[in-house]
Amino acid sequence: MLAVSACVIAAPLATAGPAGAAPAKPKALTETTIKVVASGLKNPRDVTALGDGSLLVAESGEGLPGCPVGQVCVGKTGSVYKIKGSWQGRVVTGLPSLGPGAEPGKPVQAVGPASVLPDPNGGYLVLNMGGFDSNGRAALGPDAKTLGTLMRTRDGSVVADYVDHETRLNPDGRDPYSNPWKVLRTGGSYLATDAGANTVLRTENGTTSTAFVMPTIENDRDGVPTGIARGTDGTIYVAGLGVYAGQSRIYKVGPNGLEPWVTGLTNVVDLAVAPNGDLIALTYTPGYLEDPPQPSKVLKIDADTKAVTEIPTGDRLIMGTGLDVNREGQVFIVNNGRGTSGELLRLTY
Repeated sequence: MLAVSACVIAAPLATAGPAGAAPAKPKALTETTIKVVASGLKNPRDVTALGDGSLLVAESGEGLPGCPVGQVCVGKTGSVYKIKGSWQGRVVTGLPSLGPGAEPGKPVQAVGPASVLPDPNGGYLVLNMGGFDSNGRAALGPDAKTLGTLMRTRDGSVVADYVDHETRLNPDGRDPYSNPWKVLRTGGSYLATDAGANTVLRTENGTTSTAFVMPTIENDRDGVPTGIARGTDGTIYVAGLGVYAGQSRIYKVGPNGLEPWVTGLTNVVDLAVAPNGDLIALTYTPGYLEDPPQPSKVLKIDADTKAVTEIPTGDRLIMGTGLDVNREGQVFIVNNGRGTSGELLRLTY
């Protein structure tokens, strides 16, 4: 499971995964450019590229300002950050944010909003991270009630309560533990990856059900889902995190459920689809257990041949946590997602 420590929220991701066959290595790309689109983001987690050219970033915030060192506190510092043309700023504030107290001058590492979509009825739909069961959430007090849920910003109502689903049903049979990570709208329903529960969940007409329990294979402690995307042909892809080199996989949804599609990757945390159908994958770090974290990578995967090509970033990425691709094929990446100095970058290749 993807864990959030009750004492120190040191990183948004933690688990183990399977080894697999090495992916194909076609000719490398050489000409790329990276530009900073936004900076000073507070524990940013994901970016959503909209059809009108604007961008939405989910910020997990900085917990509760003034939280004593050694304690974990819930604040209302999560937000939705928007970029539209030359304007940018926070369009929603006051969302839940859980983080430990930090020494003066040190950044807070918090969990809260992890992904954001436009709400067809106005405002936004925000997926909030969790890291507990229902009892653990209740113990944090009323300000934590929408952690681990998909919520509407226009009225604060809950569309899906993933913590409640995991606590009641516990589909993978392990200790009940929910920590939703990414959400995808597909038709009139929503698919969310719960990296703590090791499940992909579907919400439709107000009801949440288990779409898939992630496969586990030999030497794999948990089957941890992270990124989720829909291909240009309608195929749904789900990434499994892994920890050690070569243990991360991308699955596709087939007639028999989740089928391994590309193996031999490392720490894939998000997926997006380019206009030409290529899958774009973001890795958190190739050396998950190393400190400091190693540079994140961006991979291009041919949807037909499954050939994997690294898109050069000059080791510019550190702790990348989310990405999306706009209609022009530009890749937007949430960079330095652990702390209060996060960035949104634009990668053109």
